[in-house]
Amino acid sequence: MIWLVWLALGVVLLGTGVLIAGRTARHDHPGVVPFALLAVLLAGLGAAIAFSRSGVVPIELDAVSELLLIGGYAFASLLWIAFVFEYTGRGPTITPRRWVGIVLLGALTVVSTGLTWGQQTGRVRLGVLGQLSYLTTFVLQVAVFSLGLLGVVLLVRSAVTYDDLPLGSAAAFVLGGVGITFLPLAIGYGGQLGGVSIYRVVFLQITIVVGILAWIGFGTDAFERGAVAGHLARETALDAMSVPVIVVDRTGRLLDVNRAAGETFGVETAGLRDQSIADVADMPADLSVEQPITLQTTAGSREFVVDRTRIDDTDGDVLGRAYRFEDVTERQTREQRIQVLNRVLRHNLRNDLDAIRGFAEPIRDGQLPGAETTQYFDRIGTLANGLVDLADAVERSERVLTEVSLDRERCDLVAIGLRVAERATDADVTLDAFDDVAIRSDRDAIESVISELVENAVTHSDRETPSVTIRVRSMGDGGRIEVADDGPGIPPEERAVLLEGEETPVRHGSGVGLWLVSWTVTRLGGDLSFAEREPRGSVVTVDLPDFDVSSGPESTDAEGV
Repeated sequence: MIWLVWLALGVVLLGTGVLIAGRTARHDHPGVVPFALLAVLLAGLGAAIAFSRSGVVPIELDAVSELLLIGGYAFASLLWIAFVFEYTGRGPTITPRRWVGIVLLGALTVVSTGLTWGQQTGRVRLGVLGQLSYLTTFVLQVAVFSLGLLGVVLLVRSAVTYDDLPLGSAAAFVLGGVGITFLPLAIGYGGQLGGVSIYRVVFLQITIVVGILAWIGFGTDAFERGAVAGHLARETALDAMSVPVIVVDRTGRLLDVNRAAGETFGVETAGLRDQSIADVADMPADLSVEQPITLQTTAGSREFVVDRTRIDDTDGDVLGRAYRFEDVTERQTREQRIQVLNRVLRHNLRNDLDAIRGFAEPIRDGQLPGAETTQYFDRIGTLANGLVDLADAVERSERVLTEVSLDRERCDLVAIGLRVAERATDADVTLDAFDDVAIRSDRDAIESVISELVENAVTHSDRETPSVTIRVRSMGDGGRIEVADDGPGIPPEERAVLLEGEETPVRHGSGVGLWLVSWTVTRLGGDLSFAEREPRGSVVTVDLPDFDVSSGPESTDAEGV
């Protein structure tokens, strides 16, 4: 009758494992797949022991006991840690590639254990390879045991430290994890009892663990209510934030990034811990929460206000820091535009209209001789044309700054520069380009930048025939455009206003053109710089990023500028 008891126990155990897997698989929460596989594996291992003791199934466990038990334990322990990682959310995501790694690690443990078993029983002679196999087996078994123990620790921390798990469910999980992790103790203890005791001890421990898993699956709401609600809620809230957030440890190594940070800075979560905050964002040591800083992003150069928060433990020791990046590029541009338009209305427009009125009154009163009248008419025409140009520049800035998103199409910078050069009839404008330079960006915006720079150089030149050179170069990850002239150069105070991004009543630019260039370059994600040209003149350099199909978000919002 003993054989019948063993047979019944094996059937019940195997059926229980299948029922647990079926029950668990009905849910769509993290950890259900490894949990179901774990239940089936342990139940199958216990059933194999029971069937072998019944004699119904001809399995000679006496001959391959260590290989079967250690091999089964290796896979069970790896499935256990995979379950914990997914269920608690406190480990790496179990991707298909990592599933392959789990299978390979388990298989390597089984093969290494088999070679060691064969060497020890005298069935195979491996020589030096046998010694290497013994060492490999020891290392692998220690690694598997450590991973199983890590799963227990993570569950305890989730329940006690983070309060992510109900204590009842957590206690059941921990007991089951301890039973799986310390299965080698049952194998070793049972082996010391001699005879078939090893199978009875191991079978009893496996049965207890399967019973715990069954109680979790059928007697608790561990999967119905969803796993680790608190941790997942925090993670979801972090990803839901529209601003980039990066969490680092005390050494500056990345621990976590939200979705916005990944898209903004191009951070790959797969190799997160191999990167530091310096690899992502080159921030100054004296970081100020008020002063915006310029950082390179997948959308080019952007202005950010960075809020840095310390993360302390209960003793006040620094564990790490959280960086919150608020993109203020559009806000900065909007404030600049208000300043410039106020200056235009208060200064340029009023002065020019006063001048027109001053020239018109003598003509109206007939106080001027004919030759002077013609001169006055010419001055009025020049001022009026200047006001029209000013209005056109303001209108162009409206398009650049209020468009929801700029185009991202293939732009031939050489062709654009040539088109601008050919349109210039009142200056000697040449194009200097050795190779074709093409980037994905907004063609109209780039042409507007080059045209504005050429027009600015021609307008402010003191030469009878101004000379302007447009240079186009490839920069690997984008393109560079230089506009060089032979005029008096851009005054240092006007360059300073543009680079500092702020006008004041006593420090301001002379027009809108260069501001339009600055705003457009900013929206294109580029950088603007100025230099003096030898022997005279100025050089304005525009570096533009290449928005190829793999880079960043598809558009840059204007935020109602």
